[in-house]
Amino acid sequence: MNILFLDQYSEPGGAQLCLQDLIPEVLRRGWNPRLMVPGDGDLVTWAKKTGVRTDPLPLGSYTSGKKTAGDLLRFATDLPRMASAVRKVVRRDRVDMVYVNGPRVLPPVAGLSCPVVFHAHSHVARRVERGLIDWTLRGVAATVVTASEFVAGPYRRVVNPKRVHVIYNGVADLQSGARDFRRTPVRIGIIGRIAPQKGHADFLQAAKQVGGTAEFLIYGSPLFAHAAFEQELRTMARDLPVTFCGWTQDVGRALQDLEILAVPSGPDEAATRVIPEAFSAGTPVVAYRAGGIPEIVEHKRTGILTESPNAAALAKSLRGLMDDPATMERLSAAGRREWQRRFRVERFRTAICDLIESHARQRY
Repeated sequence: MNILFLDQYSEPGGAQLCLQDLIPEVLRRGWNPRLMVPGDGDLVTWAKKTGVRTDPLPLGSYTSGKKTAGDLLRFATDLPRMASAVRKVVRRDRVDMVYVNGPRVLPPVAGLSCPVVFHAHSHVARRVERGLIDWTLRGVAATVVTASEFVAGPYRRVVNPKRVHVIYNGVADLQSGARDFRRTPVRIGIIGRIAPQKGHADFLQAAKQVGGTAEFLIYGSPLFAHAAFEQELRTMARDLPVTFCGWTQDVGRALQDLEILAVPSGPDEAATRVIPEAFSAGTPVVAYRAGGIPEIVEHKRTGILTESPNAAALAKSLRGLMDDPATMERLSAAGRREWQRRFRVERFRTAICDLIESHARQRY
């Protein structure tokens, strides 16, 4: 089976890492993957090393978060060029299925006769983008995969609910040895893309309230967001026990260096990949009750969910946990069991590829 994978980024965000997790199973099953992405980032480098054929996708860059009028005009120009490029590859490689790994690259598949799998890693609330997604899905033979029930809801109102499947992220084994939660000072971190919706400002405000009894580490870079936001954070962090560690390819090592992972994401968070990674590494999690996060974190059993989505509540939960090594050990062990039960990368790969195989046999 020839499968064309479309992605809206070639840099390694969470959705792109999921794609890297998936393609080895695609190859193992004897299928032939192709990849189309804009730019020549690390995803392209990885694909070429893996033996996956790549083609450029003519998609420009856009403002992170709320889109401007200029973004909409640029997308109106990019869309027909993308659609033409996708159709060319579909014909050239006799593509049997298109796997769309992000909302921005879904409209170019409108009108294709081959089956489409749309993997929705994020919740899209903005009216124009939501309308374009819904319009495309109504016109193609699509199965939708979502990262959480929170994300799935709107899609069940657009396509047959039986064609909407929730498959939580799976991650590799990141535990490298026994954990020690009696180290001082306690190290608390936030990991991932630096963007307003990921809660970095609340993280720094919580660091100020907690004070010098802990070290705070920020792993990540702006990636698709404006770099000015990181500079604002650096200004906020002056005179605080905060270290900006930059982007890391070794998330497991970063998690092993932390006693607590903070996930103060905004209300549209789907079900962030870093929480299953923390479970795998045995790192206790303190998170907001945002979006799909309560679907994967059970309060006081596998992690801590704050009373409110604000810095004061985050600081309170962090203080309570950092002074209680026994609870950190208990959460570490419970999170590790939860990863083994629900979030192993093998489960993710099998579930997605079984769905691809099933969808390829269907006719609409």
